[in-house]
Amino acid sequence: MRKFGLVGGLSWLSTIDYYRELNKEVNRHFNDNVNPRLCVVSLNQKEIHDLQKADDWQTIASILIEAGKELQSVGCEGLAFCANTPHKIYEDVQDHLDIPVLHIGDSVGKYIGKMGYRKIGLLGTRYTMEGNFIRSRLEDRYSVDVIVPEMEARWKVQSFLYQEMSRGVFSVEARDYFLGLIDDLKSKGAQAVVLGCTEFPILLNNVDAALPKIDSAMCHVDDIGKFILSI
Repeated sequence: MRKFGLVGGLSWLSTIDYYRELNKEVNRHFNDNVNPRLCVVSLNQKEIHDLQKADDWQTIASILIEAGKELQSVGCEGLAFCANTPHKIYEDVQDHLDIPVLHIGDSVGKYIGKMGYRKIGLLGTRYTMEGNFIRSRLEDRYSVDVIVPEMEARWKVQSFLYQEMSRGVFSVEARDYFLGLIDDLKSKGAQAVVLGCTEFPILLNNVDAALPKIDSAMCHVDDIGKFILSI
C-alpha cells in the first residue's frame, strides 16, 4: 500500500471522517483489520478562515505548501486536502511538490459521470460557489452544467459555516435553510446537488432532500482509497 498524507483541520470534524472512512475502505478491501499508512498534518482552521476573509490566498498557499512538504518529507506518496475550498490554490501547491495532490473536483466529476447527471447544483463555501476551481473543473473536464444559489444565499451559507458548523454546531435552522436551497436548485433543473463543503454532509446526514446528495468528501475518500491500494 502507498503511504498517504492528509492535510486536515479544515475542519477537524471532516478530517475525522476522512481518517475513519479510509480505514474502513482498506479494511473492506482486505476483509480484515488491515490499516493504511496515513499521516495527518492538522492546520489551524481559525487562521485559515481569517486569511480567507482578508483575501490572502498567497499566505494560505504557503501554509499548504509547507504542510505538503512536511508530508512529502516523511515518505508520503500522495496527499489530499480534507476540504473543498483549499483547492482554490491547488495549482500553486501542486507546483511546489513532487508528489500528486488528489483533487476533490476530479473525484466528484467521476462520480457524476458514473451516475449520468448532466446538470447539478453546487453548495459550498462562498469561495467554492463563486470561484471556478470546482465549477470549471466539473464543466470543462466532465461536461456537466453547474448552478449555484444567488448571492444573498451564498453569504448566508458562509455565515452558517463560520458561526456554527466549523465549531461543531449543526442547527435545525441551518438544516432547513439548506433544504430550501436544494428545493430551489431542483426548480432550476438540477438533477442532484453536490455538497461541496465537507461539513455539509454532516449537517444533512440521514435527512431527506429534494435532490440526490453527492458527498464530495466521500467521493474524495473513494479516490484516495484506490490510490493507496493502487487499484
